[in-house]
Amino acid sequence: MLAEDSFDLLNLFPAASTSSAQPVALPASSLAFIGPLPDSSLIHHALNHLRAGEAPDYLSDDREGLSEKALGKRREYEVEEDLEAEEEGDGPLRTAPKQSRRVLILTPEREALREELAREPDVSLFGMRRDGETTRLLDIIDIRYLPTSAHLTYFLATAYVSSDPAAQDAYAAYAETGAKNRLDPSCLPYAPTLVILHDPSEYLDEPANASAGVAAYGSIIAHFVSAFSGLSSPPPRLVLFDPLASPLSTHILPAHLRSSRKGKKRSHDADETGNSAPVEAEERDMIPLRRIIESFFDWVGEAEELPSLGPAYQGRETHAFLLTCRPSPRTAARLPPKQAQSIGLEYRLHRLGDDDPDGEEEGSVRIEVVT
Repeated sequence: MLAEDSFDLLNLFPAASTSSAQPVALPASSLAFIGPLPDSSLIHHALNHLRAGEAPDYLSDDREGLSEKALGKRREYEVEEDLEAEEEGDGPLRTAPKQSRRVLILTPEREALREELAREPDVSLFGMRRDGETTRLLDIIDIRYLPTSAHLTYFLATAYVSSDPAAQDAYAAYAETGAKNRLDPSCLPYAPTLVILHDPSEYLDEPANASAGVAAYGSIIAHFVSAFSGLSSPPPRLVLFDPLASPLSTHILPAHLRSSRKGKKRSHDADETGNSAPVEAEERDMIPLRRIIESFFDWVGEAEELPSLGPAYQGRETHAFLLTCRPSPRTAARLPPKQAQSIGLEYRLHRLGDDDPDGEEEGSVRIEVVT
């Protein structure tokens, strides 16, 4: 079992694709991912976090020795059986497993997330093999849709847990606003043990943020990291999924302080390029989003596509990727040298054709982790 302050990179992928692999652990309480990870990694990370926190006796009893597929069918049957009993007024036949972990996902747009997941439908989530247990866990993931950075900032500043001693006062203050929504959107029914911020770079398209310089993205990440430090004890693990942050840079200075003058390259600029040609001052006033992210998270994982394996690889269209995780400078400074090394993991996306032996829908994606 992994330590509580560790992340297993295999949690980013379907359980079936990693069942025979050894854990790839990172000593961290916060983690960021940039670049082209599978769109479904966001959901798999949440699901695997929830699975790891279930009561250990839930899958014991007479379930020992059953395959993953058989367990899935068994769980699916039990869910259907419980629903039928409830409809007949007999009450549930068994109690749901005690859930010691909870996941909160913060993302800009509902439709954007749906389109992202539908663009490369993962057969483990949307295919014929999805079992009742996966469906149950999907239902308890708390997803909050915050369309602007103002919505996100307000939520992070006002979020509270319903079990908090001050929750009653917070709810009373919300009721006094006369809002039509009876439930306070800042109230969390459970203290999250994992909080995921998804696609915050989308907020940079807002006019105010486009001219704000490094403060725009930096303040979003800073609010996210600080908001949950005192929400519960122990604080939740924090994860950032921002695929577009890999190639993006932002201005260091706000618009009114920037200079458009040309000037000679500075000495270190000339050393890097081998010449001293004039360069726009704007070029020097840019900073990659990755550099900002490193200031707030323990480790940063960056995915990149590998050279094509060819359209005929094993009869399927396949794309290979490498996920490389490196400790942030502050993390590397406190880790022993052996633990501060970068860690890599290769994975492949197989796009299925109309002749899939399992009968999955054409165009769906099956994920393979290469060990």
